Amino acid sequence: VLIEKFTGHKCSNCPEASREIDFLKELYGEQIISVAIHPGNLTEFTETDNNYTYDFTTEDGSIISEDMGASFLPLGTVNRINGGISNRCFTKDEWSTQIENLLYDNDGKPLPKKVEIDITTSFNELQKELAIIVNTNFIEMENTYKLSVIIIEDSIIAPQSDGAEYVANYEHNHIYRCAVNGIYGESINTKTGSLEWSNNYMMLFNTDHNSNWTDSWNNVNHCYVIAYIYNAETLVIEHAKKHRIINE
Repeated sequence: VLIEKFTGHKCSNCPEASREIDFLKELYGEQIISVAIHPGNLTEFTETDNNYTYDFTTEDGSIISEDMGASFLPLGTVNRINGGISNRCFTKDEWSTQIENLLYDNDGKPLPKKVEIDITTSFNELQKELAIIVNTNFIEMENTYKLSVIIIEDSIIAPQSDGAEYVANYEHNHIYRCAVNGIYGESINTKTGSLEWSNNYMMLFNTDHNSNWTDSWNNVNHCYVIAYIYNAETLVIEHAKKHRIINE
């Protein structure tokens, strides 16, 4: 299950949403993948000033937040299903119920996956060049699907409003950095009679992709590739996979 948490460094209630995600990950383990998106269109929560100097916003993130219905913070999508308090967005207290419905049937048995995703990465540290291979294998393919590949980053130390407290050295995790193959990805075109599909991607960590990736930036060991497959008609995500860029 992919949770897109819409958040902001000036959002005093947003750290509680992050703590809820931490709790859900303890409960469901690797079945939960989270992405933190700072919408540039909600400037009261995400703009920079003398106290909040780090800019987490991206143009992609603003488009996604508007399309998913993030009209206030914090909110989050859950596999981008419909029915939230604001379009496809749910409050943090609703996430666990939606996760249960996506993972288990009425008898509490795990629902079968329709597709598997495998990610391979190779990183050239000198050139800051990343090669990605994404392989997909559909158990069943009933609809038209698309694949999105994105980069997220952990362990960014920057200020955050947390309740009534200003935390100067807050650790920001799961930060949306860029899309590798377009904001909403690309269509999966399998060969006739085949349920397998793969593609290769190359990208450079430079300011063309994110203004924070300067020559002095050295946090790639805390970056991950996330690949997710979704129904092109309903936009609902079928499966997601997370992979560390630099393998340990």
